[in-house]
Amino acid sequence: MKTFLLLFIISTISLFSQNRINQKHLRSDYALESSRKIFRSELDAQIKTTFSSKLNSRTEKAWSSLFRKIGLQLYTSDEIYNAVKLASEYAPNGSVKFQKVVVEAIITLYPTEFKEAIDLLFKTTTNPTLYSYLVHYYSKQNSFDKTEHIKEIKNRFSNYTKVPQLKYLIYYLEQDSLSTPPLKDILSNKFIEGKTIIFSLHRKDRSYPGITIIKKPNGEFVMGDNYSIFYVEQLALSVTNLPGYLSQGNTPQGIFSVVGFYNSPTPSIGPTAAVLTRIPYEVPIKLWYHSTVSKSNWDIKDYKNLLPKSWQEYLPIYESFYAGKTGRRKIVMHGSVDDLTFYDKLPYAPLTPSKGCLTTTEIWSDSTGQNIKSNQAELMNAFFSTGHLYGFLVVIDIDDKKEAVTIEDVLPFITN
Repeated sequence: MKTFLLLFIISTISLFSQNRINQKHLRSDYALESSRKIFRSELDAQIKTTFSSKLNSRTEKAWSSLFRKIGLQLYTSDEIYNAVKLASEYAPNGSVKFQKVVVEAIITLYPTEFKEAIDLLFKTTTNPTLYSYLVHYYSKQNSFDKTEHIKEIKNRFSNYTKVPQLKYLIYYLEQDSLSTPPLKDILSNKFIEGKTIIFSLHRKDRSYPGITIIKKPNGEFVMGDNYSIFYVEQLALSVTNLPGYLSQGNTPQGIFSVVGFYNSPTPSIGPTAAVLTRIPYEVPIKLWYHSTVSKSNWDIKDYKNLLPKSWQEYLPIYESFYAGKTGRRKIVMHGSVDDLTFYDKLPYAPLTPSKGCLTTTEIWSDSTGQNIKSNQAELMNAFFSTGHLYGFLVVIDIDDKKEAVTIEDVLPFITN
């Protein structure tokens, strides 16, 4: 028995040492200056070709795909402006799916333009997701009246209490400030015995970076240099900056199942491994709960039972559950080889926004493609060091301060 145990320990150490990422070995052709030029050239050509085609039900898909690609780069030009203008005029007669994309493009690229198009869609839509997009747009204006919008929601949607998008929309309209339950309670929570738990902690305003810390299956937090708690900066910001309960929005708050790691084939995500996470409804129940729940239907009570009592009635912590129910998918923790010149004037640079994933800083040489800095590699190595690649990710907005989260904000609530 002792011999078997020793062999198991040795094989486990070997497995996780093999996973460990050597930052010096990371390289991406996508980071090369020549690749950047090709990408921009091809993007400009695609803009010219796609947006010169007639916009109708047959071309909506191509226009939508390109709008989202442009939005991810926060890329603007006269041609793009004219395309958004044309699309906004066409949108009332287009599909709901296309209407959502147009509103995303306006919110992301031209938030002070095209109000007439927004007003027209608002008057006519009965789609709860699109409606929530539009109210979010209005909420950024000085003339926004929360009380009137809450009344309007209840009048227009008789079933609003049963629609997650509207339920969350009203909740956030009614909450003037963020007041979370005791942070210590959730940081010390086991969720499921013997699992790795990753915490990603943010401000309500996601344009400020957050941090990620990792708790090992034995309940201790992974330590970094100088015997301090390990952490890395992380951004949970979507280019739309829409709330997390909406498709294409920020990373939802709540619990995600950690089901291992993978290397993305997407060049802009890069060669550094990513933590593979899944929200409820995205994978089978048994896999999501790591075999501790084997029901055939999703039940909010099972999710609730993972939480400490002090958090069980806090609606924001259920965002990931309801986001999954309404169709959000493929939210992971990854690095980035995005061209930083698209974002270098933004306050969170060199972190880059996404479509709702959690991103970390990576810096690459544009002459050799070699990695210069990788917080993602640090995160993955800390994750590998836990010895267990299954567990949960918990995303929390800790408060509404207008500044980046620091480890000092969190340390008072950690018992190690």
